[in-house]
Amino acid sequence: MLNLSNEVKVGITVLLAFLVAVVGFRFMRDVPIFRQTVEISTTFDRGDGISRGSIVYVRGVKVGSVRSVSLTPENSVRVVMQLDGTTRVPKGSVAQLTSLGIVEGKSIVIRFSDSDEYVEFGESIEGVYVESMTEVLGSRSEEIAGDVSESLSELNTFLRQLNIAFDDETRVTVSETLESASRTTKQIASILEDKQSEIDSAIDAGSRMLSQLDTLATDSRPQIESIMAAIEENVNELETVRKELEIATSNLNEILEKINSGEGTLGKLVNDPALYENLNSLTEEMNELVKGINENPGRYLRHMSIIDLF
Repeated sequence: MLNLSNEVKVGITVLLAFLVAVVGFRFMRDVPIFRQTVEISTTFDRGDGISRGSIVYVRGVKVGSVRSVSLTPENSVRVVMQLDGTTRVPKGSVAQLTSLGIVEGKSIVIRFSDSDEYVEFGESIEGVYVESMTEVLGSRSEEIAGDVSESLSELNTFLRQLNIAFDDETRVTVSETLESASRTTKQIASILEDKQSEIDSAIDAGSRMLSQLDTLATDSRPQIESIMAAIEENVNELETVRKELEIATSNLNEILEKINSGEGTLGKLVNDPALYENLNSLTEEMNELVKGINENPGRYLRHMSIIDLF
């Protein structure tokens, strides 16, 4: 058996106590015992609820804890976080001091950026203080209380007015109206029940009529198609006649234009007044000649011999 002196025993005891103290200290501060850690810092405008040992999360996963909380000369709150050595924080990330629940205390949530560069040991990232629902309600408690009080007052006023409006007579009237509506509903239900067979018969008759109409339309479909073909043929013939009338009308318009412009014999006859007057004079002279022959034919025949005539 190995005999140790008292000095060696005391030294071993002190060494073991030191190791236990270091391990316990790191365990109580939620610092990994056998893993390397990374320290980064951030600054907040206020640090309500944050303290040493508060948890640091990334996407809901615990990645470290708060190592220290101190006040800067600019009256800001500087927080040093101790993260697992495997957690790499991209530059441009933001640390949010917030509360994840009503019962839980404050924690720090790191929102990663899309940067490809990472924060080194001892560097800092931006910090943002996010008010929890309890803090928002607390800061606006007076305003909310005033709104609630005003709403309750308006509700009480409405209920009083409603109570005044529904006096005994109005309640009786409303009750009688509801009873009358109930009786009417029961009567309608009774009528529908009594006439159910007639309603079913009417529905069946309607269905049969629709079926007959469908059958009639199906049987008469060839005749309808023939009639539609004849109508279409007539419409085509009318279209041909319309085109021929348009051509005839166009030709007639050209003739009339030529007559109006004095082209051709008829145009000259229509547009030349001298020709009309000459024809009129000739007609009068012919009338006089015929009249003279009828009255005294010998006047015109005395210079002619029978031989000349025959």
